[in-house]
Amino acid sequence: MPRTSQNELGRRKLDGKGRMTRMEPTLVKVAGGLDFPEGPAYDGKGNLYCSNCDGGYISKLAPDGGVSVAYRPAMGETPFTFHKPNGMTFSQDGSLWICDFGRNAIVQIHPDGRQEMVADRCEGKPFRGPNDLAFDPKGNLYFTDPTDSGRDHPIGPVYRVEHATRKVTKVADGMAFPNGLAFTADAKFLYVCESQHNRILRFAVHPDGGLGSAEPFVDLASVGAGEPDGMAVDAQGHLWIAHYGAHHVVEVDAHSKIMRVIPMPVDKEGGPTNIEFGGHDLRTVYVTDPSTNALYRFRAETPGIPLFYAPKNVAAA
Repeated sequence: MPRTSQNELGRRKLDGKGRMTRMEPTLVKVAGGLDFPEGPAYDGKGNLYCSNCDGGYISKLAPDGGVSVAYRPAMGETPFTFHKPNGMTFSQDGSLWICDFGRNAIVQIHPDGRQEMVADRCEGKPFRGPNDLAFDPKGNLYFTDPTDSGRDHPIGPVYRVEHATRKVTKVADGMAFPNGLAFTADAKFLYVCESQHNRILRFAVHPDGGLGSAEPFVDLASVGAGEPDGMAVDAQGHLWIAHYGAHHVVEVDAHSKIMRVIPMPVDKEGGPTNIEFGGHDLRTVYVTDPSTNALYRFRAETPGIPLFYAPKNVAAA
């Protein structure tokens, strides 16, 4: 990974009693000129990929800091490709999985570049616009499908794609724009952002892969009007949330306590959309920010948890 500057490591301050406070990270811009960036995905080799929702392509940040276009959709229908990428994640075999809101489908890009549609409907009913996704330890894929749902029309579901059969099951419903999602380290709970209520919900995960009833986990109204978007979990069980519209990243502990708020470098319309831990030690945190069409990073004191069913992390220090 690129060498970390002292600035990027942040700084500590003294509190009112003369004690050192926690390290306050400094966000550093590592890529610009993007087109509504979303879906940061770390490949375990030191590369960070992100989708460009408005541009319809996928960018790649290499370990040397170089930025390139990794994938563009084909002009026609042959060969099959994605159309409009949003949330993304990697699986064990190095495939990149995409929430495609152009095709309203889940699309897989294999390591050799071949692409295929994984699913575009459940029990004959087409998806409305998949948004974000996460694997459980067995390789089953969970994703949100929030399009057309909202505060006045709370119909947003979460779906599950079974690893072995690719059977699609609706496992939760009735949310006002379900957005980002993340598993706890023990995979016993699934967090889901309910964006239009500015809160995070928590669902117990049953042994058969189904979900329990929605439980309110944390309300973010106290730290600003906005819509929680993407999330990530660190090794101490803290939840890191990209708070779209509020221009900051929020850290919440496992007991729903808001630990701190990290402001984005530029306070403009919109704000951060998603967040991902990466790097050789999983302490480099990447944040996508459409308000500046840029990708930022900072260094965290606690590493992120290795994502379930992700490629082995072989990036050099």
